[in-house]
Amino acid sequence: MTFTEVPAEIEDDFNEWYNREHLDERINIPGFRRARRYQGLDADIKYFTTYEAAASDNIASLAYLDVLKEPSAWSNAIMPRFSKWHRMTCRVVADHTHGMGAALTLMRLFPDPAQSDELTAWPDNGALAELNQAPGIVGSCAAAVDLAADARLAGAFGQTSDPEQNVEWAVLVEGTEIENITAAARDHLSARLTAAALPGTELRVEKYQFMYGNLRASDDVIA
Repeated sequence: MTFTEVPAEIEDDFNEWYNREHLDERINIPGFRRARRYQGLDADIKYFTTYEAAASDNIASLAYLDVLKEPSAWSNAIMPRFSKWHRMTCRVVADHTHGMGAALTLMRLFPDPAQSDELTAWPDNGALAELNQAPGIVGSCAAAVDLAADARLAGAFGQTSDPEQNVEWAVLVEGTEIENITAAARDHLSARLTAAALPGTELRVEKYQFMYGNLRASDDVIA
């Protein structure tokens, strides 16, 4: 998952670059299967993108590194001008998605490590299945930062990754209408997630609308 903003004067070009080049470039890396973009309705960082791969090893693979070595002229013009950027390199904890929704509520937190085992079991223990029965919800999933995968990806970009960092979690809830989705997500999930948050941190709830997505069934298909 990535969160990105750029200066207003290049925002139109940024969106064209993302939709016409960048997203498809990433999804066509071996092992990658699907990517989706969202625009914030109420979010700290305006644009949110999810990239889904078949396995953790596809993150920062040799094929991935080959793409990074030769960025296009368009990428070289856009990427250095990111004004806000945040990455979550995650493993899927629980997957109760079904299709694609027009809107997304994103719930993020840093869980208390003392609650890690219990929290990891919680989404699949009825929490997301029950949420998905609420009117207007089409699916939900939970993901947590994978420190090993994040370290590999950071190294690919010449960055450093703190192995002692607190692990960030995200719960994605998709549906047809943002206010109904957010209300249902809060009703079903907020109390448990708030209780699980690391002391001194809090649950963050953000709202997004779907912009664009692409997918492919296998490495033999070009998105």
